[in-house]
Amino acid sequence: MRAILRKLDGRKILSESEYQDLLQYIDALCESSMESYRLFYNRYSAILWQDYAVYIPKFKQEMDDLLNYLLYHPELLSQIHRTANCLELFPPDLHPYLSYLLEQEQDWALIKRISRSLSRALSKRPQLPSARKGPAVLKYERGNPYKEIGLKSHFERLARYEFITRLQSYRYLQRGKASQDQIRVLDADKLGGIYTNKDKSIYYYIFLSENDMIKAENVCLALNTALYGF
Repeated sequence: MRAILRKLDGRKILSESEYQDLLQYIDALCESSMESYRLFYNRYSAILWQDYAVYIPKFKQEMDDLLNYLLYHPELLSQIHRTANCLELFPPDLHPYLSYLLEQEQDWALIKRISRSLSRALSKRPQLPSARKGPAVLKYERGNPYKEIGLKSHFERLARYEFITRLQSYRYLQRGKASQDQIRVLDADKLGGIYTNKDKSIYYYIFLSENDMIKAENVCLALNTALYGF
């Protein structure tokens, strides 16, 4: 692992096997020691995002978990204030991230902007599909979560939203990239997304917990707002 970390420090490109080993190391580190994981995060998260479009979270629950909770409790969207009392509104698993937010003016402002956007987007039709039971199913081409760089972390981030039951990649552009990553409605229980890493754009399906066109449109609005700001 030291050789891989040295390559990251030197901003050298990892091989496919080195990339796979790195992601497995990150998963194991998060499970075994949050203190060691945070040291790794502080040193390498920006490099992984800039060089590989790989997103790793700072906390076990963070922005997407918070937004998921707000979507299911829309009455809180207008009650988020930058005070310690706001912790009482949320479950304990979110408290470490919220405590961090209270000390970060810029990040707190981002959450407020996204919350306002979600509140406006869903003000007329706030219905969302019910929360799934159990974890989301993540399916990758050839069953290989490491085949497309960054896709595993992108799927794991989306899976934090509880109205998603399954994510499945199905094609990619070998030449060129999509003009913009986005999510769109395909059916009453299925959305289509585009994820772009440094090399290519990957197309994937998002399956929802209910078959309801209005709720599917609301999910599409919410995810585009949360992930892409539109």
